[in-house]
Amino acid sequence: MFPLDTFLRELTHLPHRGAATPCESEAAQLLENYLTQMEADVQTELFRTPKTYVTVVYWLLGGLVFGLLLVPYLTVTALVLVWLFVVLAWLFFNWRYSPVTRFPLQHMARNVIGRWPAQNNQKPVSKVILMAHYDTAPVSLLYTSSLVGNFRGSMILSLGLMVASALGATLEVLGWGLPYVTYLRYGCMGYFAVQAVLATAGYWLYGYTNGASDNATGVAAALAVADRLRQANIPHMDLEVVLTSAEEAGMIGSQHYVQEHRSDWPAGRTAVINFDTLGAGKLTLIEKTGTIEPILYDNPLTQLARRLIEQENFQHHVQTGEWHTADFDSIWLVRAGVPVITLCALDENKQMPRIHRRDDTLAAVELEALTTAVDFAGALAYQWTTVRQLTAS
Repeated sequence: MFPLDTFLRELTHLPHRGAATPCESEAAQLLENYLTQMEADVQTELFRTPKTYVTVVYWLLGGLVFGLLLVPYLTVTALVLVWLFVVLAWLFFNWRYSPVTRFPLQHMARNVIGRWPAQNNQKPVSKVILMAHYDTAPVSLLYTSSLVGNFRGSMILSLGLMVASALGATLEVLGWGLPYVTYLRYGCMGYFAVQAVLATAGYWLYGYTNGASDNATGVAAALAVADRLRQANIPHMDLEVVLTSAEEAGMIGSQHYVQEHRSDWPAGRTAVINFDTLGAGKLTLIEKTGTIEPILYDNPLTQLARRLIEQENFQHHVQTGEWHTADFDSIWLVRAGVPVITLCALDENKQMPRIHRRDDTLAAVELEALTTAVDFAGALAYQWTTVRQLTAS
């Protein structure tokens, strides 16, 4: 049996696991050691990323404010700059690929991957991927209990004002709506400057969170399920654990992994189970995410998971829900049409307690949702493989 308590203590013993930091390297080595002990084929993959979303926020808001400031002087050139950063921000905050994530400064982070190839070499093989991010987030003032409930609304307002500022600047260059569009431009510049400070001040004041719930618990769940499945010796199951970094910078480690490996997965026979923040609350199967654009989790794996929830073992312990405060590593798999679910824990207010805060420590972690996630994901992986084999035969 996988030692959940011991693993959580060891992983959270580090002060943090910020992407592309020395602490990330130590955490990656710990994960490699555990996977090696579990007799996995272990691989570490490097990729480039900003260290945190702070870099991305400064590029987006700084570039937009700079462009707005130059409107009276460079007119058309400034408008192009303004609209460019509006598009980049729209993509990033609606969880699509945005080239801004490749802007300087870039650093090297790493994903840790463990594989257990199918024991039965006869085709067809079903692939099960267990995913969790192991990096930790910067502390954010926007995630305090009094503000986090308005996080999505704040992002929608900011995106709306970005579009409004670009439209107003366009009208100003054309000489229409003066002087009101000029007032709008300066008002938006002030708003974006304040947002940049609020979004990043927590990081400069306090650094990173310890990340016990977000997401040491998810990593523990992924490893525990993998340990259970590998010892079950399920025929035709190709098992893989993917522990990503830079999720907190914009799901960049997951994006790299999907781009590099998607072509190797058996079509129609690959399922991904993502674990994220299981430290407090009730285990929740996520059905919908998104800021403005809705992102629906509706695929053969989610349909199988919904049926599993109705079984006696899980019907009082697992619920379905939505999450609209940022997104998960699984976003790239949803967009790619790969069967995927995300499991997290939500409290009675439909929030993840203590995420991106200084009190996200091991002392506050409750194990009920974590252990339920291990049971639920293990049963789901077994059912997925069984159904795929019956369909093939």
